[in-house]
Amino acid sequence: MGTHGPGPGLQLQSGLQPELRALPGLLKTLGMLAMTHAEVVTATERALASNPVLERAEGHPCPGCGRHVASGTCFRCRGGQGVSRFQDGPEPAVNPFASLDEDARVEVRPDSRHALDLVLAHLTSRGLLDCEPEQIAQLHGLQPGQVHEALRALRAVGPPEIAATSVVELLALQAEALAAAGEVPEWLPHLVRGHLADLAAGSTDGAARALGLSGAEVLAGLAVVRERLRPFVAMDTSAGAAAIQTADVFLYRRTDGSLEVEVPASAWFGLQVVDLSAGLTDASGAKQWLTEHELAARRLQYQIDRRAGALLRITECAVTHQKDFLDHGDAGHHRPLTRTAVAQETGLHPSTVSRAVSGKRLRLPSGTVTDLACLFGKGQAARAALQEYMTTAAGGAASDEQLRGALARSGFAIARRTVNKYRRSLQQDA
Repeated sequence: MGTHGPGPGLQLQSGLQPELRALPGLLKTLGMLAMTHAEVVTATERALASNPVLERAEGHPCPGCGRHVASGTCFRCRGGQGVSRFQDGPEPAVNPFASLDEDARVEVRPDSRHALDLVLAHLTSRGLLDCEPEQIAQLHGLQPGQVHEALRALRAVGPPEIAATSVVELLALQAEALAAAGEVPEWLPHLVRGHLADLAAGSTDGAARALGLSGAEVLAGLAVVRERLRPFVAMDTSAGAAAIQTADVFLYRRTDGSLEVEVPASAWFGLQVVDLSAGLTDASGAKQWLTEHELAARRLQYQIDRRAGALLRITECAVTHQKDFLDHGDAGHHRPLTRTAVAQETGLHPSTVSRAVSGKRLRLPSGTVTDLACLFGKGQAARAALQEYMTTAAGGAASDEQLRGALARSGFAIARRTVNKYRRSLQQDA
């Protein structure tokens, strides 16, 4: 946010503002405002698995923030403010095989070290081989065994899917790693290897018959493919590595030093409604089935966007008040701010603001994730000044009245009882 208002990335949500005064009853009914980002993700995945007209656009979550992108990392995580183009594959800064050379040299047999350099030269930006191992051997006059030994060394020190020969094989190897860890069903790698094209075309019957699965199991497997597998080499396929430390609200610093707030809306998750009307029979039951699913899909998008619009408005207001605190990063610059005051400024009900702030996480421009509630509260600057004064020789032995006078001279007019409360709280924290 800041003095210049929302940036272009927030235009999606600009049409959501006029009805925000009605949010208390509406969002309580929808149940979205109180949800954390993780809960919204869970609700989204369930909808994707159960609703045939709701799908995620081609791409994957950005490794840095979780925003859905066509490829690589998003423009913000690349540091390209305002740039909307995406590079093909992961950025060099997060390239998972950039440092494999040295480790693989220790692992590979001496007679195949020269083959290692040649194999590395055939890796694409996604970590795939640009041709088959036998072709590499033929091109460079190597023995096939030397190429396979170089590949073995790479996979021993790097991700298991490194140097796959196709995207399907890369995804299948990731699925095998997850299955070996017991995190996904054992049939998932077979689903990926043999039926990914059918699933991409929207057909689940063939995979279900071939693998002896129900349609629901196939859809659940497809949801795992969308959420956990990446079309480029991942550094780690464990659950901990797959989980992106994301937040409900993101705060970015523009080149002019002002602050911009962004809240994930439906576009952040890559959600889109597909048209399945082509070839649909005129039977009333089929039309009703399609209409009901379309309404459910658009309702989910609407709910996510309304949640985003409310959080955006509240956070922008709070950031305006706490600009000095966010610029300097210390409690001494924190201004007293209550949820009721923000409700009055934004025209929202106080309960709406409380529901929106509760449990939500804020990602600062530095990348640190903290509670959104850090923007609210009273007395933080006075507490910081009191703590600083108490560390001095005079302050450590001072009475509550003396401390009150010292704070008053610094511009903090608080009662002696409040000084005593802050003092005891600081002593307990220490």
